[in-house]
Amino acid sequence: MNNKNFNKYILNLVLAVILFSFFTLTVFSQSISKEIKVGLELCYNFKWNQAEENFSGIIKEHPEKTDGYHFLSGIYLWYYLGNRNKDDFTSFVKYSDKAIEIAQAELDEKPQNSYINYLLGSNYMYRAIAFTREENYLDAVWASKKSETYLNAALELDPKFTDSYLGLGLYNFAVGQIPSAFQWALSLAGIQGDKQIGINYIKKAATQGRLAKVEAQYYLSQILSEVLFENEAALYYLRNLIRKYPDNLLFNYSYAVLEVKERNLRDAQKILSKIVCLDNPRFSQIISFSNFLMGDIFFRRDQFDSAKVYYLSFLESTPTNDYNGIANYRLALSYELTNDRKNAEKYFNVCGNGNMDLEDDQFAKRKGEIYSRRTISANEIELMRYANLIETGKYQNAYDSLKIILPKLKSDWLNAETLLNLSEASFMLGKLDESLSCALSAKEINPSDEKWIAPFAAYYAARVYHKRNDRDNTAAMIEQVEDYSDFDYQSKLKNLLFTLVEKE
Repeated sequence: MNNKNFNKYILNLVLAVILFSFFTLTVFSQSISKEIKVGLELCYNFKWNQAEENFSGIIKEHPEKTDGYHFLSGIYLWYYLGNRNKDDFTSFVKYSDKAIEIAQAELDEKPQNSYINYLLGSNYMYRAIAFTREENYLDAVWASKKSETYLNAALELDPKFTDSYLGLGLYNFAVGQIPSAFQWALSLAGIQGDKQIGINYIKKAATQGRLAKVEAQYYLSQILSEVLFENEAALYYLRNLIRKYPDNLLFNYSYAVLEVKERNLRDAQKILSKIVCLDNPRFSQIISFSNFLMGDIFFRRDQFDSAKVYYLSFLESTPTNDYNGIANYRLALSYELTNDRKNAEKYFNVCGNGNMDLEDDQFAKRKGEIYSRRTISANEIELMRYANLIETGKYQNAYDSLKIILPKLKSDWLNAETLLNLSEASFMLGKLDESLSCALSAKEINPSDEKWIAPFAAYYAARVYHKRNDRDNTAAMIEQVEDYSDFDYQSKLKNLLFTLVEKE
C-alpha cells in the first residue's frame, strides 16, 4: 500500500463513520443557548434553510462569538458531503476559518474554557472530513490530531463534559480500525487509538450526552450495524430517532439499509420509494444511494429489469465514484441474466470505475474482468439465484435448491461457494450440524480462483462453535481465519471476527 493509499485508508475510515457530526454541543453561553437549540432541532428535522437563517442570525447578533460560525460551517460541510458542490466546500472553509480564528482568540483570554476547547475540537474534525473528501490528506491528518487534542483538553478541564466522548470515541474507533501492520507509523505521528475504547466512549455519549445524544445514538447505530453486526440494537436506536425526526433523510436512509441487511426488503422498499422521488439538490447523494439500494432490492428478488432502472439512475446521478464498481457489476449481471450479453459486456468492462478503497468496488473490478471475457455458465446463474433466495430470507427454498444443485457441480470454486451458501441457509434454519459440516468442507476445498471462500467458511464454522458455547473450537477456528491473506472483504471479515471475540 503506497503512502497516498495508506493516508486515504486512514482517513476514509474516519469519514465512513462520521457522516452527521456537525451539531454537537453541551454547555452554551446563556445569551444564545435558546437560538442554538432551535437551530439544532431544525437541522435534525432537515429544515436546512431555516437552520441557515438561524445560525446566520446568531452571527449577526454575536459576531464576536464562535458558535454561529461553527454551526454554520457545519451546515455547509453537510451540503458539501451531500452533493460535492465546490461552492459549498468554499463556504465551509470560510466559516470554519472564522470559527477557529475567533475560538483561538477566546481561548487566549480564557485558556481554561472547556466549551471553547470543545468547539475547536469539533471544528477541526469537520476539517478532517472535508479535506479527506478533497483528497488533501496531509491537512486532514493534521486536523484529526488537532481535534483529538482539543477534545481531550475539554474533558480534562471538565470531566462532566460527556459530549466530548463522542468525538474522542469516533477518533479512537477509526484509528483502531487500521491494520496492526500500520500502527507503528501512526505512533510515530502521535496518532493512537483503540477500537473498543472508541465504542465505549460513543456509548457513553449516547447515554449520558445532552445535545450530542442524538448524534451519538446515530453513530452507535452505524457501528452496531457495520462493525458489531448487531442489527436489532441498531434498529432500536434508529426507530427512536425517526420517531422524533421523521423528515431526517439520513436517519430514514440508514434505517432502510438496515432493513435490507435484515432481509426485510418490503419494509426497506417503502422507505426508499419515498426518498428516490425527492428533488433535493442539497442531498443528491442520499437520493442517489437510495436508487442504488432499490436496485439491490429488485436484484435480490430476481426482478432484473426493474433493478436495471435503479442502478442506471444511481450511476447517472451519483456525484462520486463510491460504489460505482459494484453498481456496474450488478447492472451487468442483470443484463446477463436477461440474455443481453452485449450490454452485460459493456458494464462488466467498466466495473473498475469504482472507488478502490471500498471492498465492494474491489470485488466488482476483479469479477468484472472475469465476466467481460466469458459468459456466465448455467450453474453459476443458478447459484446466483439461490444466493438471492437467502438474501430475501427464503432459507428453506434456498436450502432445498442448493442441495439439488450440489451434486451437479464439477469446479472446485462452485462447489465451495455452494457449500458456503448451504452453510448459511442451514444456520438460519437452525441446522447447526449441517451448517458446520458444509463450512468445513468449503474451507478444505479452498479454491484458488475465489480465495475469499475459505476464510469466510472458517468464520462460518467458528460461528457454529460459538453458538454451541464451544470456546476451544471457536478460538481455534478464529486463529485459522487469521492465517489467510490477500482475499476479498478482509475488513468485513475482521469485523465479523471482532464481534465473535467480543461475545466470548
